[in-house]
Amino acid sequence: MYNAPMPEGPAAHVIWKTIGLKRPEKALWPLAPYAEYLLLERGYSPRGVRRYLQDLAFWFRFLEAEGLSPSPEAVRALLLRERWAPRRVQGFLAALRSYYRYLREVKGEAASDPTEGIGRPKAGRRLPLHPGPEELKRFLEAFREEKEAALLEALARFLYGTGLRISEALSLKGRNVVLEGGSPVAVRVVGKGNKERLVPLSKTAREVLEALGRPQGNVNIFTFSQGRRKGHVPSARWVEAKFREAALRAGLDPRRFTPHKLRHAYATLLVERGVELDAVKDLLGHESIATTQIYLHASRERLREAASRLPEL
Repeated sequence: MYNAPMPEGPAAHVIWKTIGLKRPEKALWPLAPYAEYLLLERGYSPRGVRRYLQDLAFWFRFLEAEGLSPSPEAVRALLLRERWAPRRVQGFLAALRSYYRYLREVKGEAASDPTEGIGRPKAGRRLPLHPGPEELKRFLEAFREEKEAALLEALARFLYGTGLRISEALSLKGRNVVLEGGSPVAVRVVGKGNKERLVPLSKTAREVLEALGRPQGNVNIFTFSQGRRKGHVPSARWVEAKFREAALRAGLDPRRFTPHKLRHAYATLLVERGVELDAVKDLLGHESIATTQIYLHASRERLREAASRLPEL
């Protein structure tokens, strides 16, 4: 595993570029086929694949440094040493389970699951911390200092108006837009697990597409408008970095202005306005209604906070 040669050729290069690792560390070299499997067959997002691979690289380095073989005892030793928070432990165990299942079921290797018998710690439920309308206005105004201000503002407004994941929005092409009477009314989105769903457009999202001129066919909707990258699709990491810079310029907490927080804002506001959870689940492309229910809790939390501000008599 550790001495495997680095995969060469255009396929490996595209994989590393797709998941945002231009120069992967040596421990990741043998994992190019696994990354390709997660991307193409499992439908994972580039960010999710990158996170899994980084956890696996950490795991391989630990085994090599300690002279251990993959086993539940080795996993427990690592967790005892690191003392991670429950949510971090959950993500790490998920990465290991996925990889060793891939070795067994796809590669046909006799690889046992080193996480077998290790319970997942309860991490508790974290409520989405999303921005309000007035903060969003300040956030959008901060893009004016950027060279690609129009692209960034369009993306922010579109994410807020559709609830799409950033990877879903960046992969949209003209042929994905559904028209009625010449006007955009919905987009066809391929989400996690390569599952397609139809997302109706809010007024905000329709205005964004109208302003962009509604690209046709296989032309990407969100692309750079100038310079040597003109016509190319930005990476999710570039967008996240620019969102962070804009939030800081506006004096806002950048953790509340990531592309995913705009998705949270979309979902929570729908729930607050009485949209049924089943409908929100389908709009977001959630596999389970349990995932969507967190927005119901977030909505109730905001209502409690509002009620608590009533002056006492």
